[in-house]
Amino acid sequence: MSSATLRSTPFMEDLSGRLVNYSKKEVIYQPFSLSKNLYMIQSGKIKLYKNSEDGRKTILIVLGEGEFFSNIPRFSLDDDGVYAEAIDTAVVRVISNKQVERIGVTHQPTLTELYSALNQHMKQRSIFLERIMFAPVKERILHLMTFLMPRFGEMKGNYMKINVPLTHQDIASFIGSTRETVTSLTKQLISEGHIQKIDKYYHIMKGADFSIGV
Repeated sequence: MSSATLRSTPFMEDLSGRLVNYSKKEVIYQPFSLSKNLYMIQSGKIKLYKNSEDGRKTILIVLGEGEFFSNIPRFSLDDDGVYAEAIDTAVVRVISNKQVERIGVTHQPTLTELYSALNQHMKQRSIFLERIMFAPVKERILHLMTFLMPRFGEMKGNYMKINVPLTHQDIASFIGSTRETVTSLTKQLISEGHIQKIDKYYHIMKGADFSIGV
């Protein structure tokens, strides 16, 4: 069951968690945050990421309206070291760990649905990593766009607009490359007609060739 479906479940709509507004680039939680909560995105987009020892950021996933994330260990995307940050202005329903525990007692099916949605996130991430592991960077960029399409894609003529503002550094952090390399290769992809960038948003051409090499 998808997390978007969870949002439409009557019981989930009745949760009494508090609504919190986050500004662009505001950190929602970090690895050593004492407060452990379940977060339901009402509007906006959130990214989860980790920092390596050398300071490089690795984006784990981008989430949108109707999806959830958490720093409660049994619901977290990764074991530790995860940050959550608002990509743009966001409204998030914050549900305390105690309330989540009560859900487990009184509404076990809902808890099962939460686990199912988390497993789906992890499966999507694993598939994405498998696809880019040995791919040239140019192909990784296209794989990232298609990874984001199902939740954030919007058809615009012959192109699919990715409704997530992505900088060259964001793309590099997602695919395990450098900003300089991504800058050079996105320019090539644009000149070859595979993608467009309008304002802050990338558009990928319908039927883009994934075997374009470097």
